[in-house]
Amino acid sequence: MASLHKTSKGKVPGRAIQFSDRDGNRRTIRLGKIGLKPALVFKGKVEALVACAITNTTPDPEVSTWLAGLPDAMHAKLARFALVVPRIPPPIAPTLKEWLDRYSSQRSRELRRSSILKMDRTSALLREFFGDDRPIDGITASNAADWRAWLASRTWCRKTKKKKKSPERTLSDATVRMYVRYAKIVFTAAVVQELIPKNPFSKLTSRTTAAIRTRYVTPAEADLILAKCPNVAWKALFGLARFAGLRVPSEACAVAWGDVDWERCRLSVRSVKTERYAGHERRTLPILPKLMQLLQDAFDKAPEGQVRIVPLSVRNLHRTFAGIVKRTELKPFPRPFQVLRQSCATELSMTFPQKAVAVWLGHSERVSSEHYLQVPDELYDKAAGRLPIPPEKGAAKSAAECAAEGSSTEPQRVPTVDEYSGATAQENAIVQGIFRDFEAENTIGPGGIRTPDQAIMSRLLYPLSYRPRHHAYCISTTAHRQRFDTADGSVA
Repeated sequence: MASLHKTSKGKVPGRAIQFSDRDGNRRTIRLGKIGLKPALVFKGKVEALVACAITNTTPDPEVSTWLAGLPDAMHAKLARFALVVPRIPPPIAPTLKEWLDRYSSQRSRELRRSSILKMDRTSALLREFFGDDRPIDGITASNAADWRAWLASRTWCRKTKKKKKSPERTLSDATVRMYVRYAKIVFTAAVVQELIPKNPFSKLTSRTTAAIRTRYVTPAEADLILAKCPNVAWKALFGLARFAGLRVPSEACAVAWGDVDWERCRLSVRSVKTERYAGHERRTLPILPKLMQLLQDAFDKAPEGQVRIVPLSVRNLHRTFAGIVKRTELKPFPRPFQVLRQSCATELSMTFPQKAVAVWLGHSERVSSEHYLQVPDELYDKAAGRLPIPPEKGAAKSAAECAAEGSSTEPQRVPTVDEYSGATAQENAIVQGIFRDFEAENTIGPGGIRTPDQAIMSRLLYPLSYRPRHHAYCISTTAHRQRFDTADGSVA
């Protein structure tokens, strides 16, 4: 049993509780100046806690609720006599500079270089506004809103090579949203690590804004640009961006000849942007007939041992492409490679399901609808019932038209020699030799990086009329390599 005693005189005297612990030792808990009724309640709870300590049981819910409401100082007095488990003090929140440096070191190995640069820029803006010594638990939602307003009104100017400053300008809304997005990520990590109770930036608007999609590169304009490309490497780069939707330069400049599946008309692409997500390291997309023609031309003219399809430097691609567009007398357009990717997504979506287009281009359907798809003029004409203008003689068809007329991404069966028809006698002789060597050694092609052209083996893959010249390679039973030039039927 516990007893209640006065420790001082007065209208509200000081009081103390004495009790015997489980070892029989007499203990005293001083309550300070407190009324009689609260002191009696405290005495009853102490008696219950002593009984639980002796019987090694847990307190009932009423006592547990009472304990949860005790101040830390009084709870520590009970814990000193082993009546309750000591409370773990909350961690001291680090300063803004300490937390930003710690978070940067935690994520440095898993973030890409571009993301690290954006994170560092966001950290610099946070430190500039709040200061290095500001505890992160002292930043409120109101402070976060003030920081966003400061970003929107902040002016900056770009320094040129001639050490002249450009006119001052404010940050765009998309840039402000990006910085707020990274600030959310930083403080969400602090909430996960239980350094702060909630994220002060969580209610701020940070969703990406829809891209300005006012430019669509039509198939006719694409043919004009292709005609002005200086070499086959630039034609292949343009084709990969416009007819396959590859990102430039991260994807288009890294794709290799070994990634081309000539037989199934497919291209395997390593996605640098999404490779950190499981299952999104690579994606496979179909090679449309227009792109197949460009790849075949680049393959025929590529030197032996060339690994990459586009052997161009990633420097000054935008400047060179702007010069190409200028020579076509078309109006230059900003963000050219993004525009080509948007145009590819728009053209494919008019022929193929949106789900397939999103998978081929390496993004979600929501991102595709918000940032890529456009409504070109030909859809307005189609809805209005206007007949399309017939193309001039010899004009190239669009990639979507060629694909809709019969380009298939499914693997086709290779015909036998007897089934191969419509060829000249010289072509049939070449094909018979290829099939004979194939049956003998069950191998076609010299091997190595450059994949042999399979078009002569099957006209079901793509017509021979797609290319001016076609080569087929075979290895005879005596391991002697022969090269057949099917343009004129001669044997090299």
